[in-house]
Amino acid sequence: MQLTRREKVFIAIFIVVSVAAVYYVFFYQPLVKDIEAMSVQVTEGGDLPLLIKSKKEQLASLQHEYQELSTKVLDTLESLQWPDDQPGLVVHLYEIFSSRSKMQQVEFGEMEQHADFCLMPVNVTFTSTYDDFKDILVQLEKSSYKNYIEALNVQTADGGNSVSVTMSLKFYFKPEPAPDELEYPFVDEGRYGKDNPFQFPGQ
Repeated sequence: MQLTRREKVFIAIFIVVSVAAVYYVFFYQPLVKDIEAMSVQVTEGGDLPLLIKSKKEQLASLQHEYQELSTKVLDTLESLQWPDDQPGLVVHLYEIFSSRSKMQQVEFGEMEQHADFCLMPVNVTFTSTYDDFKDILVQLEKSSYKNYIEALNVQTADGGNSVSVTMSLKFYFKPEPAPDELEYPFVDEGRYGKDNPFQFPGQ
């Protein structure tokens, strides 16, 4: 069978289109995808130095903050009083509370031993004016005997003219006793009550 000129043209066009389609699907399209993937990698690679620099800066900042925090913790532990300095704590509390409140009860608990420090529980019940109560909190915050308030109950008293306070404190001490015997000038001066630690002799 002899093909006409038109049929030959159609067959030629079909072959050309088929070859072009095969080239596009199996060669050109995968090549374009590979180029796009490489472009993304190049872009990410360009951002990589900036990312590394940012991470290094963050790490340096964290290390600096850690060093500062470690220094503060060590300084705080070094500033703690010796655990056998309980007479000093008694007189210190007397100086805080005696002129600012009327003491009703004070109770010292057993020393709690921890790895890096000891804790002495102290429960105090007293009445005072509101302003004196605020000053007591300020004095405890500034105290050389590091402490924190574990529990606090405050109620109005005397028709609202004063407050009744129950306070649970914990005082921090060093974990080991003092290497040398501690001296207390206030004992020799007669400022350390025997029956009531919050009462000077003769009061």
